[in-house]
Amino acid sequence: MILHLGYEIPEPEVKTMDAESPNFTSEEVRILKNQIRKNRIAIDEHIKRLDLFVNHERIPGHVDFIEKLRKRLFVLMEENDTFRKVLWKHFQQSFLLEKDPSAKSI
Repeated sequence: MILHLGYEIPEPEVKTMDAESPNFTSEEVRILKNQIRKNRIAIDEHIKRLDLFVNHERIPGHVDFIEKLRKRLFVLMEENDTFRKVLWKHFQQSFLLEKDPSAKSI
């Protein structure tokens, strides 16, 4: 067990997120692309299930579990759209910086 005096402990470093940062790191881009792929797979599965239940099994479209599937599908699609918009903005900004280094962010 190590005891420290109060003045020996370093001050905690305050970490802030910079939402207006012009560029993402390659790791951040990889994470976004990976999440888009995962969401796409989940969206495809939800569409297959909805098709099975509504079109093949002839279950009415207003049943509770069908509505839950539709709500989840909507959330996944909105999330993917947001991720794609973020990646597109990043691409545009990095293209502008390559073309004109003095350009400001969009």
